[in-house]
Amino acid sequence: MVKFKDFINDAKAKCATKDLDTSSVDWLIMDLFDWNRTDMIMKQNKIPTEMEQNKLDDAFERLYQGEPVQYIVGFQSFYGEVFDVNQHCLIPRPETEEVMLHFLDELPDNSKVVDIGTGSGNIPVMLKKLNKSLEVFATDISLEALKVAKSNAQKHEVDINFLHGDCLTPLIEQQITVDGLISNPPYIDRKDIDIMTNSVVNFEPDSALFADDNGLAIYKSILEDLPHVLNDNAKVVFEIGFNQAEILKTIIESLYSHIDVKIIQDINNNDRIISFNW
Repeated sequence: MVKFKDFINDAKAKCATKDLDTSSVDWLIMDLFDWNRTDMIMKQNKIPTEMEQNKLDDAFERLYQGEPVQYIVGFQSFYGEVFDVNQHCLIPRPETEEVMLHFLDELPDNSKVVDIGTGSGNIPVMLKKLNKSLEVFATDISLEALKVAKSNAQKHEVDINFLHGDCLTPLIEQQITVDGLISNPPYIDRKDIDIMTNSVVNFEPDSALFADDNGLAIYKSILEDLPHVLNDNAKVVFEIGFNQAEILKTIIESLYSHIDVKIIQDINNNDRIISFNW
């Protein structure tokens, strides 16, 4: 039996030969055993038990195939809270925290809001946890993703109204109007697949990543149906790709000339948010 330190060094060497991120080794071990950085130092000379070794072997076999750590351990942190994830939903990203917080800051208390394409449910759950006065809806075209989102809502003990359907269709069908709409839809152009990491392309759900029409198809569908679901002065916030801000601004202003569209950058100075009042 080898010490944790030797296992980690060997795993990082294997990841390097497979062009995988070597830092994922540390993250996977910490998540598997609920360790922090101090534990990693203090326990490096410990020999894993048979149960721990089996756990390591199973998990790292998946890691060497390129599977994301979050799917291996089954969870991801978002704004300090833990959310279950699996291959039916996109892994929440830190950038989306900024989008969610911007939207939250724009909302008066007691607003009725919706998250379009909710995935794991991280956005609506956090909105409700951070402002309990909100009435929160969430939609997704994937029934499997909605199962994950509903489970996360139950675990976080918040009441979310989940609707199954494409874009704004379930709201329109049920004649639901809202005071705020947020969405992080699929927005990647398929021609950009070559610059994406294999772990994202091979493991995260295709339907949550890619959109037709140069990545703009879902935005356009949502935008065209906004008059059916928005109350006066409703807040609308989209997460966007780094190169989509100006073209989306043009599309929105061509559809609705009265709207003042704001483009907001994230912490890395990339265009990340489209924001406007209806």
